[in-house]
Amino acid sequence: MKRLLIATLFTASFAGHLFAQALPPTITKSFSPAIVPLNGLSSATITVTNPNAFPLTNVQFSDTMPAGVALITQLGGTCSTVATGGGMFTINPGVGTFSSTSSVLTAGQSCTIIVRAQGNTLGPHLNTTSQVTSNESGAGTTASATLTVVGDVPALSAWMLCALAAMLAGLSALKLRA
Repeated sequence: MKRLLIATLFTASFAGHLFAQALPPTITKSFSPAIVPLNGLSSATITVTNPNAFPLTNVQFSDTMPAGVALITQLGGTCSTVATGGGMFTINPGVGTFSSTSSVLTAGQSCTIIVRAQGNTLGPHLNTTSQVTSNESGAGTTASATLTVVGDVPALSAWMLCALAAMLAGLSALKLRA
């Protein structure tokens, strides 16, 4: 009876790990810079992370740029490289879409995709990815970022730059004296 109890407890302690549902991969997105002048360029970075202590396979997401933002080209990334067991990245600038598939994201591993975008219509433009998925988990969340296109990026005049430099020099002198 004692052996049966120990075997049952031992089996139960491992069963939770064997049958645990995988957490879906996570996804984040950002634009840098987030504010551009009309027809200005920005880099969009999408990062996908495996939050599990085991690998996820066939990790996928897609993205479509909103009206007012043109997709120009891919700048880089690691989501479809040897580091992720290979995969596929496709980009269609004419339609403003791209997608990524990573064959394997190991435990805790992240990968990125960086694309160049151009703001060609004034105003804020919210861009949201698809849900990120994998073979081992349900669908994860989406990621959103806003690219704001302005008519003119404010700049300081020569006089304002001189005044700013004088003020910073004065503050530095006071700080050195203290």
